[in-house]
Amino acid sequence: MSKFSFRMAGLLALATTCASISGVAAETPKPADILFERPHIASVAPGTELVYKFVRKPSDERALGLGFTDNVTVKVESDGKPGKKNVLVQIYSGDRARDPERITDMDGNPMLVVYLDGAVAHFKQLAGGDAAYLKGRFKKFLDNGATIEPVKIAYKGQDVDGFRVTATPFASDPSRAKMNGFEGATFTISLSDKIPGYFAQMVSEYTNSDKKSPTLEETTTLEGVGGVK
Repeated sequence: MSKFSFRMAGLLALATTCASISGVAAETPKPADILFERPHIASVAPGTELVYKFVRKPSDERALGLGFTDNVTVKVESDGKPGKKNVLVQIYSGDRARDPERITDMDGNPMLVVYLDGAVAHFKQLAGGDAAYLKGRFKKFLDNGATIEPVKIAYKGQDVDGFRVTATPFASDPSRAKMNGFEGATFTISLSDKIPGYFAQMVSEYTNSDKKSPTLEETTTLEGVGGVK
């Protein structure tokens, strides 16, 4: 597996001021701040495995390939430098398994990088275009364009306070006419500081402006997470 490449420097930065995202008095954070600047795994104990269930649902398997369900695991192996962790990331299992990736001195959750890299790669497969351009457009939109709203996340039988970030990074892109109708693809990330590793559920909806064209939905959910409302 290639090195994770979606704003890793942002994930490695430890935030110096991290107001709680739970509780009615807390201000709504900026999407980029809560996604990239929070120490998502700093308080996760060594030995903890964060298991994320990935579900791929194409509307037409002949056109888009088979659907499947598999796991992505982020294991916090040990403490690193103060406030940071050493982690092992395993994407998929069996024949689909990629080489495990060890990353040292992390405070951000690398699951975010896995999701964003996958979202851009899968969008490129459907819509075409240059990967570097699409990645840059997505990053810019998350920095200034994505929306955020408070939500309740069901986790291990209890509702916890969190936020949902929603992005449509290509809907107003100057090159949207060349995107095979997939320019309206929507990406949502639900997260809470009451959940280990913060990230609860990530959804990519690759809808098409042509109602006759196939669509794709990919959902990544932390073990123990139920609905988001």
